[in-house]
Amino acid sequence: MNASGNAKRAFAASVAFTTLTILGVYRLKQYEFDVRRQGIVRDDERRRQISANAADYERNEALQRSLQKDQSVTVTSA
Repeated sequence: MNASGNAKRAFAASVAFTTLTILGVYRLKQYEFDVRRQGIVRDDERRRQISANAADYERNEALQRSLQKDQSVTVTSA
């Protein structure tokens, strides 16, 4: 074992460690980006559903007012 061989192995190990670290950070960044994107898509879908529900509610309220206007209800006691 000479010093030159040890230096080459240390350099190769350093390059391998650095490469793996960079790849790991890149993959982690990509994963976090995908998770955030999924959250945004879920939020958009939730907002769209809330808007659709509000529109349905308003339509049903208008229909109910219209039907109540057309009907006369009398309360009789038993």
